[in-house]
Amino acid sequence: MAEEHKAAVIAHPAAGTTEESRPAAPPPAEEDGAFLDRLAAEAVGADRLKKELDRILSELEVLRSENRWQEMVDLFHPVEERVPELEEAGLGFAVRSEIAFAMGHLGRHEEAIELALRCVEERPDDFQAHAGLAYAAYDSLYAAKNRRILLHPEEKKSRIELAHKHFAKAQELRPDGVTNFYRQGMLYKAIQNKPDRALPLFETAVRNWDRLDEGQKKARHQERKNFIKALYQAASCHQKAGRNAEALQRLERCIEEDRESGHLSVTHKYFALGKIHFSTGDYQKARHALEFAAAQADPADHDYVFELLARTALAQGAPDQARRSLERIPGNRRRPYVLWTEADLLLAEGKTTQARAVLKKAAEKDRRGRHKALLRLARLDFRENDYQACLTHCGEADRFCRTTYGNPCDEALFWKAAALLRLDRPREAWQAVRDLEAFRPRYPHLLPLKKKIAAELARQKKNAQREPGKSPPTPL
Repeated sequence: MAEEHKAAVIAHPAAGTTEESRPAAPPPAEEDGAFLDRLAAEAVGADRLKKELDRILSELEVLRSENRWQEMVDLFHPVEERVPELEEAGLGFAVRSEIAFAMGHLGRHEEAIELALRCVEERPDDFQAHAGLAYAAYDSLYAAKNRRILLHPEEKKSRIELAHKHFAKAQELRPDGVTNFYRQGMLYKAIQNKPDRALPLFETAVRNWDRLDEGQKKARHQERKNFIKALYQAASCHQKAGRNAEALQRLERCIEEDRESGHLSVTHKYFALGKIHFSTGDYQKARHALEFAAAQADPADHDYVFELLARTALAQGAPDQARRSLERIPGNRRRPYVLWTEADLLLAEGKTTQARAVLKKAAEKDRRGRHKALLRLARLDFRENDYQACLTHCGEADRFCRTTYGNPCDEALFWKAAALLRLDRPREAWQAVRDLEAFRPRYPHLLPLKKKIAAELARQKKNAQREPGKSPPTPL
């Protein structure tokens, strides 16, 4: 996973299958009796082999702790060639497992998965084999998410299935573990965008750590960082679902547990704390947390801290403070969501023309969320009674969503209906709310808008009945 290692990952093509690259065929198997007789004659010492394995694993542990991934591969891959005596004795598994891990850190994900699969085939009931294969698939998905490698949709789907299958097996083999529950939670949350499926896994990781006694915690100290990260991610999932009390409880514990170890950055923890307080409307506490985060942050890399600090200042009615926060973000690093807040600030200052220009810039710049700037323009049009412009921007937002995401834009349909009602076109407005109801029946304020449109249609029908020769509106 990206946050668990710092080594640069470089995409490599999958290993070829030419004659030159294909491994040599294994020698013919000996009969059982001849094999045992040969071992007895050669006096192969089990103790010596075990000592050699321990030595190699110790060397690998040192290299791993120093992120010397290439040296690990150079020294011990392929295992059957580098340490043939261990391989012949059936002791190559542990070395191969370490090499698979190193391959992933080098961006050689195909080879990492291939080696990890081999480990599972060798030891189908081994916890480490399944955990290693799950991690190899999971790590490749993170590399694709961060655009270091390219996975086609079917490849991504198969990697997700592979990771889930082997995380589940590893959890079955070690149900009191922490790391594999945490990582599967991240697979759901960060890769599949399913925080509701991730939350129970994060909570299980936390519970499992809490159930360990002090001796077990000391022996498994390497899992403590994932217990702390699980607390942080559980807080995030609760906050996304609007359960701010639960989010605050998890995050405050995360901050306390991480006070000395520092597994998570101060910027991330206090930004999350500010975000929760902002969600509850406690802007004073939000501001304190965000200012603490900002003191540790780089405005170019942590622009989200200063953006939320600006929004907090706006919510407190302090546009000057909001502007000072936004001005700390370099102009060329202002992402669309920063521009949205900049536009809100300009509107608060009464600078509508400049706000429009900023929102248009955001719409042009944003390839994945262009509709969000267009909808802000539509609401601004509506407030200024320019209902035709509102319809134009709603239409653009809806087309963008249908083209990019394959579904209509619910907010665009809502404001389209509202604008049509104001333009005295209730029959068209009625069709827009029907479309919205079919797509999102519980959309906020849909029912009151629907009632207003129905009332206008009824009024027009009544007036038409009073004026002979005038066709009444289409019945509801």
